[in-house]
Amino acid sequence: MSATERITFRHPFLLAGLERPHQPGTFDLVTEREALDVSWPAFRLSMTILLTEAGGVEAVPVTRDELDAALRRDSEPR
Repeated sequence: MSATERITFRHPFLLAGLERPHQPGTFDLVTEREALDVSWPAFRLSMTILLTEAGGVEAVPVTRDELDAALRRDSEPR
């Protein structure tokens, strides 16, 4: 099961999977959840990727904690 959400950075940002700061913009965040084999509905997070456009589509693996920290830094006064 996957879910997509749109996130916006107002300033250049850097994540662990990027070699250099990325330009600001709105990006798709795709989260994949994998069903667990138990007798009740349960899932585990299997992958979260940020889709960027750098002359094409680039998928950058990212944790939710890392993304939340980057969004917090982005919202701080400059």
